[in-house]
Amino acid sequence: MPMMVRLRQDEEVSPTIRPPNSILIVVGREEFTPPQTFGGARCVATVDCIAVGVLNVDDGPTVASFAQTSHPSLALLGEFTIESEGHLSLRDVFNREYDSIGVDVGAVQVTVVANDLTEPSEVTFIVGPG
Repeated sequence: MPMMVRLRQDEEVSPTIRPPNSILIVVGREEFTPPQTFGGARCVATVDCIAVGVLNVDDGPTVASFAQTSHPSLALLGEFTIESEGHLSLRDVFNREYDSIGVDVGAVQVTVVANDLTEPSEVTFIVGPG
């Protein structure tokens, strides 16, 4: 059965965030396992959580959003398949939610793209079937 991805249709502006520790996470379950380390990478994942290092909070905000397609000016940070309970949630390390998207239960493909490979100030999570 094809996966149904539901995106907001109200044309709201993507959240502008100053995440603590300059880290954003996307989680697929309420009880998730965050990555223990970045190991030198900018973007890493576990079975149900993606973590992305973003622009230092002292240098400015980060714009983050879910989408179905990418803008050609954004660079690939990573491609991951994570498990979902029916939604993905964009959060900071203190578990504050900034955005969410409904998806099918089970495996979900998430491609992470950004405007910079070292300290991105714009991150897009492209969601598709797992």
